[in-house]
Amino acid sequence: MERVETPSAVVERVSPELVITRYRPGIRANAAAVKENLEARMSFPGREPYGVIGIFPEDVDFDMSLLEQDHYTDIALNEVTQVLAIVAEGALFEPIARLYFAYHPTSFASQVFPTEKEALSWVNQRIRVLVEEQG
Repeated sequence: MERVETPSAVVERVSPELVITRYRPGIRANAAAVKENLEARMSFPGREPYGVIGIFPEDVDFDMSLLEQDHYTDIALNEVTQVLAIVAEGALFEPIARLYFAYHPTSFASQVFPTEKEALSWVNQRIRVLVEEQG
């Protein structure tokens, strides 16, 4: 479907119900990188809500200042995000991602996973439940 490449990630709408953001190995994940990837995601046509998976490889250089900013304060971003899974590859990033959600709870279901497979399973299950509730 749609695909946008930024300096820090590949943002892809793999189906109408799912967007996957794959951060590039070795990049510095800071507020500017997250913002440009969220903007890339918002550039996709349509405003129907969908699930999101953000994948951070083990060797991403994580800027701790990311914890200070709530990246989901934009109303439009919240309206199109049904569910969010973060894949934290490697043991170091997972507790940081959990800490972020503790500081900045989302208005939608969000969870941190060690593998893409687990995240995909959880997101697909959550989307099925949401579709059943709406249908």
